Amino acid sequence: MTLSAPAPGSDAAAAAASASELQLLLARASHALARSDAALLQGDLEAMHAPLTVALEALAALTAQGHQIRNDRPPPAALDEKRVTQALWLMLAQLKRAGCSVFPFAGTLLGLERDGRLLPNDKDVDLAVWLEDFQLACRTLEAIGCMRATNSPPFGNIATFVLLQPRLSVDLFGLRREPESARLVGGAWLYGRPPSHQRITRYPWFDLVARAGPAGEVWWPEPPATLLTALYGDWRRPQPEWDSLVSCSALQDTNLSWRCWALKNLCDRWLTGDLLRTRGLLDQIIQRGGLDPELSRYRDCLDASLHSARAAQQ
Repeated sequence: MTLSAPAPGSDAAAAAASASELQLLLARASHALARSDAALLQGDLEAMHAPLTVALEALAALTAQGHQIRNDRPPPAALDEKRVTQALWLMLAQLKRAGCSVFPFAGTLLGLERDGRLLPNDKDVDLAVWLEDFQLACRTLEAIGCMRATNSPPFGNIATFVLLQPRLSVDLFGLRREPESARLVGGAWLYGRPPSHQRITRYPWFDLVARAGPAGEVWWPEPPATLLTALYGDWRRPQPEWDSLVSCSALQDTNLSWRCWALKNLCDRWLTGDLLRTRGLLDQIIQRGGLDPELSRYRDCLDASLHSARAAQQ
């Protein structure tokens, strides 16, 4: 991570901090984010939350002094949409033939159902499966050439796979069916951890139907609008800035799990250097979880920086 030049209109604020103080803040943010990522890989959300707060306080301090902090890593390469789409349809058909109740989910379902194509700038595909078929689906994905990722959190109902040709990351989500209540339960579960660590989403009941695809029959949720409305609300209207981990309509509780993902996404957005989009994400977090002193400090810092930039342009 590096520092950019001070934002317009903030020369006096930037001059108030020495170079060594700025580098100390930069190192503090970098170290805190590394500790947070390590805790996530262990499924320890309490250990994840504290360094996220440290990182955001450092980012806020740097922003208040007129600097932006950016991650130097290049963005992931864009997907080859034609090849990835072909691979996705083939994968879905192979999974159905193997007896797995796997179907398009989340952003993948949204793009295919609403737009007839994957969403622009998607970096992976999302699939879901009834929980009783989760292990069978994992074995089948490996059998058809996907490698299971090892650098992912120890979720009990989520697995990430990588297909090498074409290069594609696949997230598989297990959903539990509850026929007695006509509900489906998903999210991100950490077995052996307290309720505060569990991300629980609930969906109205829907069935799967066979649908013809370019590589053979696939499973499809029916009606798809039931699932998409539960996830996105007004799913027919494109909302490019909408954050699914923060604002998912099906999420049951803004607990520690939700807070950790919200702050992690806020850090990632802040690191892009786009403070206006960072402020927009913070609005989503506040709207869903409420305003507290911590979020209020970030809001005031971002607002002051954006106001200074606008004033300098006039």
